[in-house]
Amino acid sequence: MSTGQVRTMVGLMAQGAPVEVTSMWSTVGKLSRLAHLGEQFGYQYADARYVSKGTQLLMVPDPSPQARQRAQQAWAQFPQAAAGGQLPPLPAQAPELLKTQVNFDLTGRHNEKRRVMAVIPITVICLLRLMRDGEDAAVFWIPFWILAMCLAVGMVFWTRKRHTTYEGQLRAAGYVQVPDPTGRIHYVPAGSGLAAQAGPPVPPVPQQGYAAPAPQQQYAPAPPAQQQQYQQAPAPGQPQYQQAPPQQQYQQQYPPQAQPPAYGQQAPYGQQPPQQY
Repeated sequence: MSTGQVRTMVGLMAQGAPVEVTSMWSTVGKLSRLAHLGEQFGYQYADARYVSKGTQLLMVPDPSPQARQRAQQAWAQFPQAAAGGQLPPLPAQAPELLKTQVNFDLTGRHNEKRRVMAVIPITVICLLRLMRDGEDAAVFWIPFWILAMCLAVGMVFWTRKRHTTYEGQLRAAGYVQVPDPTGRIHYVPAGSGLAAQAGPPVPPVPQQGYAAPAPQQQYAPAPPAQQQQYQQAPAPGQPQYQQAPPQQQYQQQYPPQAQPPAYGQQAPYGQQPPQQY
């Protein structure tokens, strides 16, 4: 890690902004040492990933009281670090759990695409050799391509196994899961600022829409004996009426009307139906 990168990192930390450091040939050991240096200035390791320019380290401010106290002590010891003065030296060694965090993020499945993409140039080179040299090149380039494919698949499974091992170590140490805005899972210490910002999981909010009506209460019909009792027991002081049969009720309500004569027959005089004009 160059001195310029450390100075740039310290300058961003003096502003209280998130810090991203990208290096082409950084190893896990160097990245973890740089993250450990950021912890002394009140920052916390957040992520490590492979980018087009190398490996990128992300650190964010830690709002916990312990981190604020460490930052005050570091700035009191190196007050001109952000203005071109003396820089703090890199730690000789970072904590093992911090290395495990970096390894866990670098071996995630989001980086598998980078490993699989390395197969494309190998395949193109083999095809060009076969097209130029013909059958004479097939004896060498076809076995070479098969070996490269086997190594690529083997590296994917080996990296997944390492990723699972690092996850078990972090869980055993009491680290908690924290998702980032992209949905990736990170492990952070239980009492750190990132764990406090994540908070407990929020239950999903039900969508507002048409609510189905509550089922109506169904009433069972009264027994026949009870219905007959209700029909035969009028209120006190009211006369009792006998209900007419249904046919007689219908005739009383709708009396029969005179039918008009059939076509061709004239009705008697005085009974001509009115004509419409």
